[in-house]
Amino acid sequence: MADFRVQGFCQSQLTQIAAQKAKLAAEEYFKLGNLDMAIEQAFAALDFNPKLPLIQNYIAAYMVHKFASMQSLYKRKKRNDSEVLYSVLFIEDFSSVDEATIRKHFKETALLIHPDKNDSVAAEGAFKIVRQALETLLSDQNKRRKAGRR
Repeated sequence: MADFRVQGFCQSQLTQIAAQKAKLAAEEYFKLGNLDMAIEQAFAALDFNPKLPLIQNYIAAYMVHKFASMQSLYKRKKRNDSEVLYSVLFIEDFSSVDEATIRKHFKETALLIHPDKNDSVAAEGAFKIVRQALETLLSDQNKRRKAGRR
């Protein structure tokens, strides 16, 4: 088996360095407003080192922002954006979602992206987006429930 050493670094150390650089690149791409590259770099960091601290939280925050950008596109095209709101909360099957499911997914997502638990530059904005999605979806559910009683 070949021993991969570059200037005193072994392969595992180089992989960890690459993961950290990809994580930093993801943050920079996010700051530049390039969500696709931020997500791509974050996944690269995850591939290099699945144990890299908080990388999955970073990915979740970037994905929330990506879904939110889709929501604004839906609104401009005057299409129903409720599917996007469910995506923001990472709810895949939204055909028969109840209030408890919405709240459960909100809690799970909020734990991933809350700025106190996620030091990504995307975290604070993502948390606001998720909170807004929760409020909108619960409001829509209440409106449907009231309409059903009439």
